[in-house]
Amino acid sequence: MTNYTKWMISLVVLMLAVTIFVIWVIQDRFFDSDELTVDEATKKIETLYGGTVESFEENEDIFYMSFEKNNETYHLQVDAETGNVLSLNKAFVNTEPNTNKMIKTEQEIRKLLSSQTIGAIQSITFQNDGDNPQYVVEITEHERLKTLIVSGITGEIISENVKDQKAHSDTSIVITSEDAKQIALSQLDGTVEYIVYEESSDGGYYLVEIDGDNAEKTFQIHAISGKILSVSQHDDDLNDDLEDDSADESDNEED
Repeated sequence: MTNYTKWMISLVVLMLAVTIFVIWVIQDRFFDSDELTVDEATKKIETLYGGTVESFEENEDIFYMSFEKNNETYHLQVDAETGNVLSLNKAFVNTEPNTNKMIKTEQEIRKLLSSQTIGAIQSITFQNDGDNPQYVVEITEHERLKTLIVSGITGEIISENVKDQKAHSDTSIVITSEDAKQIALSQLDGTVEYIVYEESSDGGYYLVEIDGDNAEKTFQIHAISGKILSVSQHDDDLNDDLEDDSADESDNEED
């Protein structure tokens, strides 16, 4: 074998080695790192908020992190793929020594209640009441409106208030809850979400919420006369109507 042949073989082997190395680097950089690493996520949060990450946990492509800033503790959720911050809450810290209690998130409260109660959750509102953070949860169940007070630490239901019109015994009421229901349904065909009686100086009134095919409205019906005092349309429906009106105006301008 001549020296030229040996030199050519060595050159080919070297080129193959360089090519394999380049391919490996490209794959390692662009294909094997779809998700953020723990160090990358930690550095991003500390750079973004200026605090120090104290704890880190990953579950179902979501990073659950706690960080401290100015002697305050915060809890946040970060999308492991995009790096976007999904939620950020200031933590409740018990002042007793060696006891740090974390406030449950709205998603955790919703999951707990879904397994304990029957009905549809309408709203969840957080109240940071010092040492006793709570959630106020409104649930509709069989045309009743229930208001629950839930511990933000344990998720335990502290109190429950149910407004059930069938059990109301006020003799001044002429219109029953069933009458109010039928009056509302005559205005909007759909499913009755709840019926609530509210006392007032002029005889009281019913609030009847109906979820129709194209709208969701709440009717205020006088408990004595049966007159419809007001009709409230939910914001989502109003936004849809505004979008439809804007679309119609655009079409008219084009014509």
